[in-house]
Amino acid sequence: MKAHYTNHTVSIHFARAYLERGRRLQLDCGALMAYAALTPALLQDDHSRLAPYQLARLLHKVMVDSDDEFMGLAAERARFGVFTLLAERLIHCATLRDALVETRRFYRLVTGSVWFDIQEAADVTRLSLRMSQPDKDPDCVMTELLMLIWHRFPSWLIAEVIPLNAVHMAMAEPRHRDEYPLLFPCPARFRQAENCLVWPTYMMDRPIQRTGEQLRRYLAKVPLVWFRKLQFVEQLTERVTHLLKHSADLQQVSVEDVAGQLHMTSRTLRRKLTAEGTQFQTLKDTVRRERAIYWLSQNASVKEAAVKSGYTETASFVRAFKNWTGLSPGQYKRQLLAQ
Repeated sequence: MKAHYTNHTVSIHFARAYLERGRRLQLDCGALMAYAALTPALLQDDHSRLAPYQLARLLHKVMVDSDDEFMGLAAERARFGVFTLLAERLIHCATLRDALVETRRFYRLVTGSVWFDIQEAADVTRLSLRMSQPDKDPDCVMTELLMLIWHRFPSWLIAEVIPLNAVHMAMAEPRHRDEYPLLFPCPARFRQAENCLVWPTYMMDRPIQRTGEQLRRYLAKVPLVWFRKLQFVEQLTERVTHLLKHSADLQQVSVEDVAGQLHMTSRTLRRKLTAEGTQFQTLKDTVRRERAIYWLSQNASVKEAAVKSGYTETASFVRAFKNWTGLSPGQYKRQLLAQ
């Protein structure tokens, strides 16, 4: 697995797949590309990698403009808002098991497009998913997306990353096989009898932790939250990230500054972030990365993007950016802005 795969970037494969859905749905592909800051040059380069927000904007617009959360890849259309309707039901469930049983019931009542099933054994549970008309999704674009959602959203519901034993896919091994460690942190097996996620059965008793207000904030970030690197984000991590994103000078902001705004010592802040599985510098670097990609997409110079991302030395910025995306800022910008 390449080093930059561990960072928050995604393969151009997914943008191509969603853009193709827009074309087949007779949407304005030029508008879709502009909304996601995509260019023909980026789309043609097999090695291009995107910021998650670009892919999220593309997927969101395809779903909204077509008014179909299944993007024409299922037996029936799912009007935009179906996922929200289901999510609003699931936060009232008691356990993960109850939430998944309710999901199975919901899909069977609302749409005949997706067969969702749970096979619970003593040691492992299999969450199976099948399109009722798989010929409408020959490249498994929708199947793959649904599998991703039904690992990440249940993990969010219980406020704990669900450990996966394996992911099984009925399709042949795809060309973007190298992306699977980002999509699913477990062994991936292809040409299987069914599409399923395999996880320990003890997770099924985990309680649902989320409130209506937390769900409102989560839904406001959909589908972006589905494409970011899977990690359990606690409340303090979210607050620190928010403060960093609204900082005018990322170079100068320190852990002491942020701790003061949160009315705690820097030592306490570091300890609590460590308990949540992250560090102040990691969060700062993530914000820098997202800010850098944004400013390059706005035609800022490499030097300007470096400054706005909190780097005083352009060379340091270039090294960091290449580690994130596999491209130098100049290469990325030339591809992004090519006509």
